[in-house]
Amino acid sequence: MGCCGGNAVKQVTQMAVSYAKLATDRIGLTEEYEFTDGRIRKCQQCDENTWMTKLEYGQWLKDNGIEILENFTQLEVLPKLPKYELDNKRRNLFCRICKCFVPAKARVPDSECPLPQGDKWKMN
Repeated sequence: MGCCGGNAVKQVTQMAVSYAKLATDRIGLTEEYEFTDGRIRKCQQCDENTWMTKLEYGQWLKDNGIEILENFTQLEVLPKLPKYELDNKRRNLFCRICKCFVPAKARVPDSECPLPQGDKWKMN
């Protein structure tokens, strides 16, 4: 993904690190990152977020498997994720453009917002 580094090795490494940070945060082994909460709040307000369930996201991955493999470093070229609104069933925040799970991506300091203006995550 252009917003996640650009090459496959870096992207896979960044994804692994982001999920590891998310897991250790959730079980209380690390402290919060100063920028994480602000990034997540910005994404919650963005028109490009979706509140898919993890099952729906898994189905999207399955349905788009070949295209995902062919475009792994540029997932933003694939069609946007379906748009869902927050409710009791839908509580997982995914980006419709880069297809990332936002709570994990937000924990990586050098990851960027995929919007063309690219400054959505910059803190003022």
